[in-house]
Amino acid sequence: MDGDMIGRVIKGRYKLIDERGRGNFATVYVARDLENNHIYAIKVLHVELAGDSELLARFQREARILLHLSDPHIVRIIDYGEDHNMHFIVMDYIDGQNLKYHTITYGPLKPSRALNYAHQIVEGLDVAYRHGVVHRDIKPQNILINTKDVVKITDFGLARSSETVTLTRSNMFMGTPYYIAPEQAESGRSADTRSDLYSVATVLFEMLTGHPPFEGETAVDIVIKHMNEKVPSICRQRPELPAEMDQFFQKAMAKAPAERYQTPQEFLAALEQLQQRVHEVGADERAEPPEGERAAPPRIPPQKQARLVVIATGQVFPLTGEQMVVGRHDPILGIYPEINLMDKTVGRRHAYIRNQHGTFTVEDLNALNKTRLNGVVLAPHEEHVLKDGDILRFGSVEVRFELR
Repeated sequence: MDGDMIGRVIKGRYKLIDERGRGNFATVYVARDLENNHIYAIKVLHVELAGDSELLARFQREARILLHLSDPHIVRIIDYGEDHNMHFIVMDYIDGQNLKYHTITYGPLKPSRALNYAHQIVEGLDVAYRHGVVHRDIKPQNILINTKDVVKITDFGLARSSETVTLTRSNMFMGTPYYIAPEQAESGRSADTRSDLYSVATVLFEMLTGHPPFEGETAVDIVIKHMNEKVPSICRQRPELPAEMDQFFQKAMAKAPAERYQTPQEFLAALEQLQQRVHEVGADERAEPPEGERAAPPRIPPQKQARLVVIATGQVFPLTGEQMVVGRHDPILGIYPEINLMDKTVGRRHAYIRNQHGTFTVEDLNALNKTRLNGVVLAPHEEHVLKDGDILRFGSVEVRFELR
């Protein structure tokens, strides 16, 4: 049913006009308010999950929590409810991208910009803290950056510290292993604002380096590193940063919550000291410029010509750009991807094909009908190298990647 949602009108008022992102429990759409013509984001719980009392309670709790959290750095709720067994939350539409998109697309950020984003995140969490709310899923995908460079925290679906969260529940836990605090992985009941601040520190680490502090082949591998391994030195990876930056991460990501910053205000004060030190040592001047000012790397012409061939029709798309969007044209929304597959099962912005000095990669953009590479479903926002003869599937359209 989710595939047929575009065009539906919820509550006689909110018309779904595009799909923005899809998760395990809900899909986020762009919607037009037919009463005032405003554009909103609307989260709809997957219909088949409406009978799951635990998930439904979590979904409804998110709406109630957002009603009481008013801050420029928290996505504002407009409306929520149920319409013909469809449970929905209407929120402000944020014109921008999430923080994960920024780091994947542009790499490490300038120190001042990364610290500014972290400061805004913690300002939002301070409001949640004062209302007794723990987010418990702070990660780059849940941090939106609008076109005015303002941070907006979203997805409070896991909020509330009393909810059970363990590694032993079907070998899964609620949260994201790259950014989860040790105590939260062991038992979500012990999560508090210090757990959220730990996650902010991991996000800041990724903003500065382009990757999370701990990585591994499985979720358990990563969590074990959070529990046992020392935080890597960020100054070794970015020598222009002041030594105080390493000291900050050692405290912000201490294994024991009692050894960390205890409140958002303490964390903010530490960030402000770092911002001052970065300015004093001129770290920004020695760092890479921001994405808007970054000079393109020297382009080495590939030795071979690359193209996508639609298997069913033989249509050919030469791959000549450095970054190309695979999708389908939508003149109404002004969306014109470079590789237009003209099939309703293909998202308007379905995937990226990138050319990095002759190496081609594919990245799924969290499309409704996921991208597949040689039959394997790709996780959203992860790049995969392509080789000659690979078969890609975008929605129901199969194409062959050729490099000859």
